[in-house]
Amino acid sequence: MNKTKKKLYIIPGFGESTRMTAYRGIIKFAREQDFFVVPIKVEWDMDKTMSDYIKEVEKQIPDENKGDVILGFSFGAYIAYLISKKKIFKDYIFCTISPYFKENLKDIPQESKDYFGSKFINNLKKYSLHNGNGTNAYFLTGSDDWELVIKVNKEAQKKWGRKSTFQEIKGVQHDLGHRSYTKAVKDILKKLRS
Repeated sequence: MNKTKKKLYIIPGFGESTRMTAYRGIIKFAREQDFFVVPIKVEWDMDKTMSDYIKEVEKQIPDENKGDVILGFSFGAYIAYLISKKKIFKDYIFCTISPYFKENLKDIPQESKDYFGSKFINNLKKYSLHNGNGTNAYFLTGSDDWELVIKVNKEAQKKWGRKSTFQEIKGVQHDLGHRSYTKAVKDILKKLRS
């Protein structure tokens, strides 16, 4: 009898693709652990809003994902977190969720607001931290990342509830490709492979 492989969906960070080195290493490892990897393609464009990106990602993910896993990094983790209300996975791996939630926009430096532009920032005002959906979630962030990022990831994990864990990876900034960060992700994938 053929056993269906567990799928791993991967959403890259802003301006990134899953063809980049950090993601390729995780994809290769996941395949070795017998995951069927589904890289999510996001057409990052400064003229789009977060709502546009969310719709783009949702189109690539079926509604039924009960035995599968989703991983996102930075704005990819932000999107994975927001779609968790509609797209239910068995496990979520949130790698450094970007802190651009309604509650935190006042703390975002003006330089970042200027970079993304008012259309993008204003669209973010509709997105808030929310309670988890009853499934497992792993929240990871680097210990040397922006203080606001660490704070928001801890808050997101707390709101998710008892089926979640938070891991601060020592000596790491906002870098999924850092050896320690990649190791933390691989350790989770090993645990989830069965």
